[in-house]
Amino acid sequence: MAHRFVPVNEFTPNNGDWVPAGTVTSHQQTGRNILSQLTPAGMALQVSFLGPLCVRVRFSPISHPNYNQELSYAVVNRDLGNVTLNVVNNGDHLMIDTGSLQVRIDLKPYRLQVFRNNQLICADEPTYNLVYYPNASVVANFKTYPANARYCGFGERAGDQLFKNQTSLNFFNFDNYAYAAMGRWGTGDPRDPSLPLYCSIPLLIEVNPNPVGANARPYAYGLFLDNPAQSFFNIGFTDYGRSMYGKYYFGSLYGEMDYYLMAGDYVADVLKQYTALTGRAPLPPRYALGFHQGAYGYYDHTLLMNVAQGYRASKIPVDGLHIDIDFQNNYRVFTSSKMKFPNTDQIMAALHANGFKWSTNITALVKNDSPQLGDLDEDGQPTPYTTRDALVTAGAMIPEQYEGQPPGGRDYLGHCTYGPVANPYPAPPHERRADGTYDANIAGRYPNIFGAAGRQTWGDQYRHLLYDLLMDMVWQDMQCPAVDQFRDYKSLPLDLMLDRGDGIRVPHAYIHNAYGLNMLRATWEGLGRLRQNAPDAGVRNARNFIIARGGYAGMQRYAALWTGDSPADRRYLSTLIPQVLNLGLSGVPISGSDVGGFSVGADSTQPNARNVTHYVVFVRWLQISAFLPWFRDHYTAYDKDYQEPYRYPEPVPTCCRKIIELRYRLMPLFYDAMYECTQSGVPVCRPLFLNDPGDVNTYDHVNDQFYVGRDFLVAPIVPAFDPSGLSENATREVYLPADGPWYGFGDSPGKLGTPVPGGTLLTGPTVWRATLDQVPIYVRAGAILPMRTRAEQYVGQLHVNPLVLNIYPGPDRSYRMYLDDGITREADDQGAYRLVEIAQQTAGRVRRVSVNRRHDQYKPPESYFTVALLGSGQPTGVTLNGQPLTSAPYADQLATSGSDGYFWDSTAETTYVQVMDNRPQVTIQIT
Repeated sequence: MAHRFVPVNEFTPNNGDWVPAGTVTSHQQTGRNILSQLTPAGMALQVSFLGPLCVRVRFSPISHPNYNQELSYAVVNRDLGNVTLNVVNNGDHLMIDTGSLQVRIDLKPYRLQVFRNNQLICADEPTYNLVYYPNASVVANFKTYPANARYCGFGERAGDQLFKNQTSLNFFNFDNYAYAAMGRWGTGDPRDPSLPLYCSIPLLIEVNPNPVGANARPYAYGLFLDNPAQSFFNIGFTDYGRSMYGKYYFGSLYGEMDYYLMAGDYVADVLKQYTALTGRAPLPPRYALGFHQGAYGYYDHTLLMNVAQGYRASKIPVDGLHIDIDFQNNYRVFTSSKMKFPNTDQIMAALHANGFKWSTNITALVKNDSPQLGDLDEDGQPTPYTTRDALVTAGAMIPEQYEGQPPGGRDYLGHCTYGPVANPYPAPPHERRADGTYDANIAGRYPNIFGAAGRQTWGDQYRHLLYDLLMDMVWQDMQCPAVDQFRDYKSLPLDLMLDRGDGIRVPHAYIHNAYGLNMLRATWEGLGRLRQNAPDAGVRNARNFIIARGGYAGMQRYAALWTGDSPADRRYLSTLIPQVLNLGLSGVPISGSDVGGFSVGADSTQPNARNVTHYVVFVRWLQISAFLPWFRDHYTAYDKDYQEPYRYPEPVPTCCRKIIELRYRLMPLFYDAMYECTQSGVPVCRPLFLNDPGDVNTYDHVNDQFYVGRDFLVAPIVPAFDPSGLSENATREVYLPADGPWYGFGDSPGKLGTPVPGGTLLTGPTVWRATLDQVPIYVRAGAILPMRTRAEQYVGQLHVNPLVLNIYPGPDRSYRMYLDDGITREADDQGAYRLVEIAQQTAGRVRRVSVNRRHDQYKPPESYFTVALLGSGQPTGVTLNGQPLTSAPYADQLATSGSDGYFWDSTAETTYVQVMDNRPQVTIQIT
């Protein structure tokens, strides 16, 4: 049977033609595994226990399956804790107790149920549950959908709702340009959650804050379907006329059913297990959390340098510059064009000297005319890179042939055609002509990076960019892989036979979704090898950072994700927060969209006009993104006139500058949250219920507000949700969780406002009214909020930029702060970091703050830090480690004193305590 892309409504396990797993005829326990024989003879399934809270189910609808064989691109660790199984055979069912879970396996017919503290939390449908299609490796599983359950996760999904109840989801890595694919692929509406997108992470999280039943307790579990073929989830959505009331299903077109169920009291418990299973993200270089700018259309050095100079002249902070395939020599991957970027090493050195870090676009396609080691480049000099021949020698190239004009005005890499900006450089043979048309027979090859040889050879190709041009980071694109030739699914032929990495050849359809993940692995490992022997010390010691467009479960081990070629359309903007939050709940902590939208849309930049609606959408988009982990403005300059914030009319540059400066001052908060993620899997940006699971109201306020870290709540203006958001003055409701009270956040020093009780919905007369330069932000009472004293123009601009620990009045709380040099691997390799526990306590008229170093092998460049006790009242005494401190009459005098001391700001009602950073433990007490 020819393999093909299947629309979401053609995956039909509910139509009665499928066969249930049937009766368990016998079972055998071996360690943590229970293998059950089924009817008909030769069929079998295996239930395994990876830890006290994790169950794995494997079922392959073939005769005599081999469950000793393991091949997973996502899973790196199957030991999730010690577990001893107590197995009791009750005749018609087995009962397995891990001490934390009780799992019941019915035998006649098969059915699996999972209990937590003897409370049922997950159950197969009674008789029709684990099913397969006869004579095909197509599998699905039906489970019950209990009252009040909510479903989230699912990786990169469209849609303006975080919870995906009553939806049907399609997992197939797909170049869905502008989220506009229609017909078999979807509705063309960026709010359609069924759209297949660039990245597939088939992880379902069920959270039930209010389960039905006597003495029922809230619970959560995650269900990860580890199958890289096209997969599907249906969460109670009635499709093709079949009722799905009270149930959900998941399944795959090819391969076996292999799912992991991870249980816990809260979603955080699930994330800890899932990220232990598939790996946690490493700590990125600090600049990755800054602001970035990219474009398809920075086609030569003049344009690029003009953008760099424009940012610095406008005083809008920015760290990264991202150059698309325009950088390449005739669109040959891994190359640099000496025609368009003469003296490239000097250009990049000049950018580095001005604080910029840069990347270029590395796509999967290797053109057949790619240069080889020793070939002559544009200047007639031998090239320093190897591409096609090396990959062919490694047995790693997949040949593909392009014929005719690409559809939809797209070039062979899937990008937009030229528009308002004219590229003065001639197109190479067999590519786009000056008039925008195409020659036929564009030929290229795709690397097969499933095998170790292919991955190693691919990774080696970065030598020129890394060694000669000192490239800082990698922009990994088109790893769907995106092939316009095959218009039904825009991928490699699904019938193409590939070695999956263990010597067994399978159709590409079986491993399609893992292609991008393996390319990320190849790039990450290649950069690591090259850095070991790099001639430049900075390159040798630097951390890797990859920003990618596609991937699969486990991609967080190697890369961050941007959400693809989004349109400049306020409808897409409504999907942004749910999308990024669900990616965080799926193990990917760093993600974000192209600010302003990559492609043209209803809200594109308008030339020579002060179009209020369009620039308001842009500003609000940038304000949302300023609090998301990945923060990049990126667009097609061939179709848009501009999208850099400094090029808009006022008040856009001023509004953008203000919020980007705040992002840079808040860099410690983002960095600390990212460090926490490396330890626990909890993401940087979090839906309200992740921090406040006991407040049932938080589950109703997840689509347009979120946390950064634990206590910093952002409720940005989302124009698509409120018509007032399209004007320069907007209103919106804000919900403040019950664990409060809450203080309105102000970046500039000022008196704290009246705290708002927790559990309050700001609506009616208390609704938030935001001018164009405002974002509603609240900080939890008792919070400890670290900030930098000044906003840098780029990370590392100021060698000395002291920390301010803002201590909000309220209940006793603590905070963990992480410090390292922000760029090298010395923290991982040598333990060169500082971990600080900060705690604050209030007893009557006395407030106490302790700052204790728990790990101390890094010394920051600043000689002091400041503790700001907000809302403190005028102190009658301040002590440091029991010794009284002297009051300074002016803040400037305190900063230049070079000694411990304090200053009382009567206007802000804040006490600033300056602490010299020369003691491992400090206790401040203010009366």
